[in-house]
Amino acid sequence: MIEIAGLFGMIAFVATSLAVGIRILLLAARTRLFPETTVGLSLFLAGGVGTALLIAPLFLEDPEPQTPYFLYQFGTAICHVGYGLLFVFVWRVFRREEKWALVLYAACTAGLFVGAVGMALELQPEAAMLGNFTSNSVWFWISLGARFVGYVWASAESFRYYGMLKKRLEFGLADAAVASRFLYWGVSLSAVVVIWINTAVQQLMSGSEDVRWASLLITAVLGLLVAISLWFAFFPRRPKAVASGGVSDAAEGVAQ
Repeated sequence: MIEIAGLFGMIAFVATSLAVGIRILLLAARTRLFPETTVGLSLFLAGGVGTALLIAPLFLEDPEPQTPYFLYQFGTAICHVGYGLLFVFVWRVFRREEKWALVLYAACTAGLFVGAVGMALELQPEAAMLGNFTSNSVWFWISLGARFVGYVWASAESFRYYGMLKKRLEFGLADAAVASRFLYWGVSLSAVVVIWINTAVQQLMSGSEDVRWASLLITAVLGLLVAISLWFAFFPRRPKAVASGGVSDAAEGVAQ
């Protein structure tokens, strides 16, 4: 039952990431702006296509070992590209004038690349099924560390900007709908941070059946939380006349 709940949470996460990513990419096709393009591709690739490839073997009946292996390799590569796009979005939109942010972005991106390549080289076909794969290699921890730092940074920037907009709301200098988008996006990013923590615990205690069950339950809850918060961040309830701004309402304002 818990396994079904965990899978449902993952499916909800994938479906919402695809829906939101496609919506933002359609907006990007009209605006040709950097924020829409990068965040839309990040959601579409990492949360949508990449994660879908990772969980696809769970729907196959007695697959050949090579099938989960190739799906896992492609899914992991696509996810890492999506993570990197999120990092460049955060740097360019929120902190492009800060030297420390450039260093942090470069470090996170390098960690993603090195970790992804190392994981790809060490992965064995029999270990590629999601839920069975465990690794305590340095490559896995470099990748996970880069993801953790990058998403903590993204979450902090989102909440910081929400706080700024909330103060401006008191003077009528900000849009409440845009402020709420940053709040929900911050919640979504924070939930992903907890997913990385959950992943780390699962890898460190992979021999414990209790940890496995707890991890599946946490996956279900977090997957649904990410899906719901993403939906409210990018599909807000607001009058149709002012609903066309998309990411550019907020992100482009930060970039200026």
